[in-house]
Amino acid sequence: MHEKIVVFALLAALASTNVAVAEGALAIGIPEGNPAKGFKWDAYVSTPDAATKAMDDCRKARNPRAAAACKLIATFNDQCVAITSNGEPTAPVTAAGWAIENDRVTAVNRALAQCEAMRKGRGPSCRLDGPDSLLCDGNAQ
Repeated sequence: MHEKIVVFALLAALASTNVAVAEGALAIGIPEGNPAKGFKWDAYVSTPDAATKAMDDCRKARNPRAAAACKLIATFNDQCVAITSNGEPTAPVTAAGWAIENDRVTAVNRALAQCEAMRKGRGPSCRLDGPDSLLCDGNAQ
């Protein structure tokens, strides 16, 4: 009888606590895998419902094709996300990259490598895609 009470108390305690869910999320919209047709991204860190918020914001893209192409790339905890592109105010985006890694340096390097591979030497060089394009969640640095 004592074991049943302990098990029941343990189950009740687990049910009443919030199960840890991803605090970070990345959503990307690239129609037909071609950023020249549209490129939209949204990332959230240290945010409850990060996945829902990232998808909702991605679907609000001004370009309807990019909005329709939005997909949740990943959710994560204690990691950094980096988003890169080669777009400029006078030139459209023709290459993009992103990465989720345990630290900022690795995330940026992987995102830049992915972007440069897509760029294939054409157009402007890739770089971080704006002020919020490198974010870290939790304890990640």
